[in-house]
Amino acid sequence: MTYANANQKTDQYLVQKIMTASSEELVAYVYNYGATACMKKDADQARKAVQLLISNLNFDVKDISVTFYNVYRYLQHLINWKKFSEAQAIFVELRDTWKKAFKLNV
Repeated sequence: MTYANANQKTDQYLVQKIMTASSEELVAYVYNYGATACMKKDADQARKAVQLLISNLNFDVKDISVTFYNVYRYLQHLINWKKFSEAQAIFVELRDTWKKAFKLNV
């Protein structure tokens, strides 16, 4: 198997994983993606994760969504200030808490 074939199989696996994931699992994936981007000091990808999280908030439930919005805005500031280790720690804490709350094994 060539590298290109192995990479294509991995991509197919990831696409299938995302397409069959629940909304709760998708949020955990985005938290993980943000943490990984911060670990790599990739501000653009970390910002994309935060923007995706913000864009999917349901403001019909004001108390919770406003709280998450404030956390996400703080994450944006940390990323803009290049405080990647602090942002990564928050992404990881959010991911772990989210997984625990929804009993996810992702």
